[in-house]
Amino acid sequence: MENNGLSIQAKDSDFKTIVTNLNTDKKGLDIDEIIDAIKTVIVEAIDLKITTWVAESSDQPQNEIEVAKPGNRIYTRINFVSGDIENEIGSKFTDSGPYKEIREFHLTQVKDGREIIHKNIESVEKLYGFFMEIVKHRKKSEL
Repeated sequence: MENNGLSIQAKDSDFKTIVTNLNTDKKGLDIDEIIDAIKTVIVEAIDLKITTWVAESSDQPQNEIEVAKPGNRIYTRINFVSGDIENEIGSKFTDSGPYKEIREFHLTQVKDGREIIHKNIESVEKLYGFFMEIVKHRKKSEL
């Protein structure tokens, strides 16, 4: 996907794979599969990675996405459990580089990403509580 010369690449997650495969046997949703999916999203949600880079025009086919190379990107990784933050700022994004204005865009993405992740974690907690209530109700009805 390309937006104003910036390339955004989505990666399929384990959560997406699990949810896609829910109820593939058509026997009904298995609560254990749903809980596994929620556990997976919790694990995936603790690590936020944001990469900003300017794609070079190339002869590459449209369906192939060019990979951002170290030095040609701004990269931030935040681990919400350990609190570790990693940053990489390529030379093209420094004060003397041609894309210095894009640094502010990246910082905004990091700030917005943190807020989105916190909201997503709250939503996952609510979903988990909802499914636990279903499990309790199912166990009571089996007695």
